[in-house]
Amino acid sequence: MALQRSAGNAAVTAAIQRMEAPGGKRKRSGSPEGQEPPKQAREAQSPSPEEEEDWAEDQFSPETLEDIGREQVRLNRLLERMDEEDAPEHVKGLAEDKLAVLSLLRNLAPLRSAATVREAIRLVGERPKSNARTKYLAKLEEQLDYLAETFPDQGPPTAKTLRTLWPQLAPAFSSAGGQVGQDGCEDRAHAICLAIAEIAPEIAAHHLSKQWATSSGARLHADHRWNHHVAASVTTADGVLVIDPVFSRSGPIDLDTWADHVQVDKETNVHQVAWGFLGRPGTDNRPDANSATEYTPQA
Repeated sequence: MALQRSAGNAAVTAAIQRMEAPGGKRKRSGSPEGQEPPKQAREAQSPSPEEEEDWAEDQFSPETLEDIGREQVRLNRLLERMDEEDAPEHVKGLAEDKLAVLSLLRNLAPLRSAATVREAIRLVGERPKSNARTKYLAKLEEQLDYLAETFPDQGPPTAKTLRTLWPQLAPAFSSAGGQVGQDGCEDRAHAICLAIAEIAPEIAAHHLSKQWATSSGARLHADHRWNHHVAASVTTADGVLVIDPVFSRSGPIDLDTWADHVQVDKETNVHQVAWGFLGRPGTDNRPDANSATEYTPQA
């Protein structure tokens, strides 16, 4: 059921306050607003602790992400109370919208990719207008400045540079929880991207991405029979090179060779996507909210 969220934050609060009866009891009416406790509406709109403090230069530092996590817990509890007290949908929507924004950003952490930040700006910008939307759009814009200043783009790396990094990436090759070649390409590709962000943050910020091979109906690869396949890639001065230990344990391979290995048409079924998104891109082959799933490293 679609949520009715046409009323602004201030209008909702004012309507609730008008219904506050003498003695602290809430008047009941036939209107939806008559069923919303004023305290819940105030809590849904109130700034979280992390919103009241000055942000560090890194707009999504570990400390800030911890604050966002606590705010997610608070909003989930608030929504549970709203459900118990039969709060109207348009007021619950205030908390739900803020929770959706916070969940998206926390799942995309550490936000060390300019392309990921730009996609986050697009997705947050598609949310209904709210204080949270305005606040975090501004923070995402500041994060782009942070990445540009802290990890300046020196231009695409060479293929030689990427090959030099290869031994340091090897520990991430089995991060899917099994042997290379088994299912788990999403986790493996993400672990490799995080490793590059640690050892070569300038590359991760500006030239790292993921290549998603998707199916038009038939399964991918005669032996593996995948629904899809994904691998980390770097745009180098020598072209796009893919890091996929399923097909090469000795070094990166060019994109054409990778597509041939996956047995997919590169022009129609291979899509370059910002690396911060763990999940498969949406129907338009761009990340959507469902693509921003939380990454949990394998033990």
